[in-house]
Amino acid sequence: MLSDPICLRVKGPFACFTRPEFHVERVSYPVITPSAARGILEAILMKPIEKPEAAQRHDKFGFRWQVLRIGVVKKGTLFPLLRNELGYEQHPAYGNATGYDINATSPKGRLKNRAQRHSLILRDVEYLIEAVIEVSGIGHRVRRANDGKRLSEEFLARNKYHHMFLRRARAGQCCYQPFLGCREFSASEWDLVETPPDRIPGAQEEDDFGLLFRDFDFDNVWKHWGHEEGVPRPPGGWADHDHRPVPRRPLHAKAACGWITVASILGGRVVPTP
Repeated sequence: MLSDPICLRVKGPFACFTRPEFHVERVSYPVITPSAARGILEAILMKPIEKPEAAQRHDKFGFRWQVLRIGVVKKGTLFPLLRNELGYEQHPAYGNATGYDINATSPKGRLKNRAQRHSLILRDVEYLIEAVIEVSGIGHRVRRANDGKRLSEEFLARNKYHHMFLRRARAGQCCYQPFLGCREFSASEWDLVETPPDRIPGAQEEDDFGLLFRDFDFDNVWKHWGHEEGVPRPPGGWADHDHRPVPRRPLHAKAACGWITVASILGGRVVPTP
């Protein structure tokens, strides 16, 4: 079950939607990616269906965000930036990590944890994100004795979650600060757009931004972890190459009147754009 479309305007002074083909330097896509747009919506309201905790893995009560369109209000300009990045060998939970301390030095007194890297980021960007909330009917919450009437998918999609997001977006509430690609580039403003325009002011009739990263497919991970309550996570985890997230098919971002179509609704289902 899908909710009514929701349109959110988001802007920021800087953004970096990193291209994966550049391994060392940070080079941004020319426009926001669908996965980054989904992350902005999840920062305001999120209730995932898949849960990594063993005690909650059987409970599939939640929703997913499905991005339909992206409106490019301000493309932004590419801006070169040289910054220091800190490196660490392992997470503190698994041992002693020294890369978090910016003042840490090697035995000879040389700085070993700082690396200067060039980044090509976007400056002064603004986007419109149009998306819907998808409530899955698989694995609904188990109805216990004297639990009352179970909420329907239509009620959850069109009323509960939909109005929860509208209320939080209007009030400026969020679970964590939304960011534009990289976490250090926070979104400075976001607000609801009640009636999205058919044409973005100042946009060209047609504009081609090339191929964009769409999103990851996590089915391999969740099928490997299982869905039973209390069952521990299988060994290997992310180190197992056969059960890692798989990138979905890239999106050819062609903008018509400023709008990039990511997916469309056909027969009550979200169909990705080829």
